[in-house]
Amino acid sequence: MYLCKRKTNKFRNLATLIFLNIAILSCSFSPINSDSEIIVSKIKFDLSVPVKIKNNLSIFVKENEASSTEVNIMKFEFKENNFYGGENLGSLESEVVGSIQVNILNDEEHSKKISSSRRFNTQSLNPLAQKELEKLMRVEIIEDLNKKIVLYLKTHEDK
Repeated sequence: MYLCKRKTNKFRNLATLIFLNIAILSCSFSPINSDSEIIVSKIKFDLSVPVKIKNNLSIFVKENEASSTEVNIMKFEFKENNFYGGENLGSLESEVVGSIQVNILNDEEHSKKISSSRRFNTQSLNPLAQKELEKLMRVEIIEDLNKKIVLYLKTHEDK
């Protein structure tokens, strides 16, 4: 008797999971189509902008003389902050913040400073592991800034 109830509950749970998967997959909500291109007349980069950001934006942003929009990307910087405390006054947490300035020039000038930050616990890390983790956080911040820049350009293009 116990085995029969267990099998029916198993099939009922499996049927519920299948139904939920079909329902979720059929709702293909997509607020921004990432395949579309952003067309501008000119895009300029400052010397401080990393090559990874330039390469990623060259995929999404295409230059065309017919457009009246010009994009300037400048003032890229990283800041590292350590937070100390505790009994031995060692570093408890570190924070890496990356920021970049995006200017869009068409009929009006729109300027926005886009930033991304990552915080991590350094209490149990040695200094070499902390430096390696900071390098990894820098890569993640650059990827996040790429996404935020494309999103900002895409939302501004639709206006």
